[in-house]
Amino acid sequence: MIPHVISGNTISAFVGGDLKTIDSSHPNFDTIKRRLREGGDVGDDLFDLAAALRKHLLYQDDLIRVGYDGLTYNDEPLHNYLTLKIIDLLSRGQPATPWINFLKRLQLNPDVGIKNDLFEWLEKGEMPITPDGYFLAYKKVGEDYLSYHDGKTLNTVGSTIFLPRDQCDPDRFRTCSAGLHFCSWSYLPSYAGRSGHVLVLKINPADVVAFPPDHEAKGRACRYTIIDEVPEDEAQHAFPAPVYSTFYDEDDDDVWGYHASDAGYIKENLYTGIFGKLKAWTKRLLN
Repeated sequence: MIPHVISGNTISAFVGGDLKTIDSSHPNFDTIKRRLREGGDVGDDLFDLAAALRKHLLYQDDLIRVGYDGLTYNDEPLHNYLTLKIIDLLSRGQPATPWINFLKRLQLNPDVGIKNDLFEWLEKGEMPITPDGYFLAYKKVGEDYLSYHDGKTLNTVGSTIFLPRDQCDPDRFRTCSAGLHFCSWSYLPSYAGRSGHVLVLKINPADVVAFPPDHEAKGRACRYTIIDEVPEDEAQHAFPAPVYSTFYDEDDDDVWGYHASDAGYIKENLYTGIFGKLKAWTKRLLN
């Protein structure tokens, strides 16, 4: 008989000389529990979560496997708000590609706390993701499109702004510190009054450096791309859908923009970024 302890929703057993512990979320929990109580054979393969998920797969690719009861990345189990979202979507037969791509990019972020918490924080702040796994956020800049923070960095539609990650403050409890700032619409009215311009940013979750754990207002990144400008009084309603596609049309005067995307999300919300770009450069030339 295999030495084991069954306690509520947890099973611990010595298998092959190693202590194995699982909870009721494991796909083979009921099978293992029954076999242990009956004195039957319980091999190491039954405890292997990755192997169990392969038998109950909803989705798989080179990095990610998803079953009804769990998700693995590089054969390591992940359990957070985002993975639960992906499992829920797939189990209901809904498209999950944008969230899966977001997860892959997020896993490249070196900060464990950001990996676990970013998606839920973005969802609370109503900042949508894109099919290629980025997310959209806002930034307010001056009338001349220069950063309010340093008065030097020009933020024009179509440009990518970068700051070495080691020059950004990773402390999530310092809400105003070094880094490239982004925010949700709820933060806009509290910053610089009604002056300046509101820009739409496209950000790789791997480039997020910090965000406050207690409110979903603003964060810091080490890189972002500016894809559009919106009137501040329309920012609250600019992202009614959870997924948006971004685009760049080189043949149409370098127009950038975004629109609601993916199956089930049909509400359009499009601004032409060329106007923001022209206004920025015109203002700069006239000064």
